[in-house]
Amino acid sequence: MNSRRAFRVNMVLASLGALCGALAAIPITALGKLLAGAPPATVPNYLWNMGVLATMAAIGSPFLTWSALRRVPLWRAIVEPGIGAVAGGAVAFALGTPIAFLLLMPVGIGVATWRLHHQYRERIDSSPGPLSSDARDTPLLPDEV
Repeated sequence: MNSRRAFRVNMVLASLGALCGALAAIPITALGKLLAGAPPATVPNYLWNMGVLATMAAIGSPFLTWSALRRVPLWRAIVEPGIGAVAGGAVAFALGTPIAFLLLMPVGIGVATWRLHHQYRERIDSSPGPLSSDARDTPLLPDEV
């Protein structure tokens, strides 16, 4: 892949990651405010969190996609870690502890990434199967008869 194409692909990954991060910030902000017992989130709260998570996702998406999720369809590599973050926040909300909120969101991203990586990893067939047609057609040497 030439450098111009790689740059374009990374820009697409960063843009999609930023969009997914900004969208994931909406339920995460609401859950975080409820969990902390704080007043409901205001528009500046949402905008700040959307900006922070969009920036983090824009920076992390190309690295994560090229390193661990290379064979994963692009939409799944972008969307599912965001869903994992929201799911981690929901579990923390169910537990009712604010510190779990900060810990379980990255765990949700990690679990989603791990699952995708293992679902789409390159599988090598190591089972002893029948000989290939090339091997069967090879004549035997006198020592092998």
